[in-house]
Amino acid sequence: MEKSECLKRMISPGMIRKGKPRGGVIQIHITRACNLACFNCTQGSNLRGKTEFIKLDQFEQACKSLERYFGIVGIFGGNPALHPEFESICDILANYIPKQRRGLWCNNLNGHGAICRNTFNPAVSNLNVHLDVEAYTEMRRDWPESRPFGLHEDSRHSPVHLAMKDVIENESDRWEAISNCDINKHWSAMIGVFRGELRGYFCEIAGAQAMLHQHEPDYPDTGVEVSPSWWKKTMDEFSHQVSKHCHECAVPLRGYGELSQAENGTETTSKTHADIYKPKRKNRNVEMAVTLDDLRANSLRKTTDYMGNGRK
Repeated sequence: MEKSECLKRMISPGMIRKGKPRGGVIQIHITRACNLACFNCTQGSNLRGKTEFIKLDQFEQACKSLERYFGIVGIFGGNPALHPEFESICDILANYIPKQRRGLWCNNLNGHGAICRNTFNPAVSNLNVHLDVEAYTEMRRDWPESRPFGLHEDSRHSPVHLAMKDVIENESDRWEAISNCDINKHWSAMIGVFRGELRGYFCEIAGAQAMLHQHEPDYPDTGVEVSPSWWKKTMDEFSHQVSKHCHECAVPLRGYGELSQAENGTETTSKTHADIYKPKRKNRNVEMAVTLDDLRANSLRKTTDYMGNGRK
């Protein structure tokens, strides 16, 4: 497959994702700080490195840019509830986005149950407690309408920050895989902060990659300016992000991965991301994949079916 054909099959942030609540999701990434270190975290919260927090004026700019967006606006991390100004984040969000479209992606409310109850629509939030009884209890107590899950079943996380270009030599084969990416088909675009500047990305993984590598002096700024119409751009206008980030991602490969809270397990990456892949839990094993066999590619039906994958 050629790049042009791949782009035709992909979904831009302003396109409806059929079958998804309100037609789609755009995340606002406010920090990768997290109390957990899940294997193969999409946002790199399992890795060492500087932890940063979005500034309130940047968050407000992000919200303004999404006022006319039709879908869900998610507050995203890491664990967003660890942001030191989380309550102000919630107040700003409420000024711009209707409650029915406000979602929270969070594993632990960190004492913010009351404001979460007032701010977010539980029907469009993603509250995976990752086997944490105390986090589950807090959600049910302080936000009775919430829908926490993951108390008794763990999620399986496929390798993400592993470059397809390191394990698949044929570029046409990579374009074929990218055209059927589960994140692009089923999940989210994202706003984040890259080198202090607010940036928009067609994909949450593209944004995560950029932010994880942002301290490398030669790493390119692929993000787009977050203006009121940024999310309406076509895939052709995001093609530079696809060319960089999709070939440096493993989501379309559907590798088997690990249960997120496994006591013993192995992180899997490849040479493109070797410099950033330093687990914050220092005794955790890391393997460098060089072939598809190294990550048990195509073991999963859908990468984003985290709970279902955990039952395999």
